[in-house]
Amino acid sequence: MRHVLRNLSLSTLLACGGGVGPGDEPTAATTSGPATDTTAAATTTGDATGTTGTTTDPEPTTLTPWPTTSATSGTDGPVDAGPCPGYALVLDRPGPVLWATTDGSVFESPFLQPGQGFTCVRVEFDLQTLANLDDIIAMDPEGCPEYFGIASVFGTQPAGKVLATVFYHPMDRARGECLPSASRLEVGNHLAYTADTVGPWSPGQVWHVILEARPWLTRVTVFSGGKQIGPMVTAALDPLDVAVTRDPVVRLGLPGPAEDRFYPWYGATWANLQVWAEVAP
Repeated sequence: MRHVLRNLSLSTLLACGGGVGPGDEPTAATTSGPATDTTAAATTTGDATGTTGTTTDPEPTTLTPWPTTSATSGTDGPVDAGPCPGYALVLDRPGPVLWATTDGSVFESPFLQPGQGFTCVRVEFDLQTLANLDDIIAMDPEGCPEYFGIASVFGTQPAGKVLATVFYHPMDRARGECLPSASRLEVGNHLAYTADTVGPWSPGQVWHVILEARPWLTRVTVFSGGKQIGPMVTAALDPLDVAVTRDPVVRLGLPGPAEDRFYPWYGATWANLQVWAEVAP
């Protein structure tokens, strides 16, 4: 990253603060049975609180296998193969998790016990966004924050596939200028990507974000004030061997700028992280 961005003071950029307001959650998910607390390591940068996440080890359940036929994504979009009845809460981090600054703009954590994988995963968190796009442009005049990294789920065995990722796309570079554009969400995985879905996702809102990877799709849904805002955005996800999902990692934010197009949302705050999974031993 350029010298100007590494050393710029954030006092102006972050003047409007962060924080997450109450009442922005949809109906809570439920576990499949009682669980026992264990500990999963986490790494965090910025002004996040704490460095250790708490997981729960769910009771054995009858798991829904990945479909054996190819996913379809015709005119009606990717096919949802049905509910994930074995969901259990496997990571719970109440309160602030990440405040994105130039000194630290990413939070990453494993969320299963070593060697475990999943057939479905659901990541939920609150995101205090800021209407500070002009300030971020000013930090790096040669770049353009076309995409802000919001969240991702990665498998780490055997090949580290991207199982779910979501970006916020508020700007475009046109004729050499970085210009505000329609607010868009883009979701994808290592196989497919859905781009340029326009919705009322204006910067400055508190969002409750739900990102899922499940048979046969990856999808993101956003709530604010307890109500869904904008459409659900989905991308097709072909059947995966559970081995690909073993030892997964959840990421909030983005490690740093890339390609002068992909940026952390400096000043934004992630909080109240929960990960639900249908665990495969």
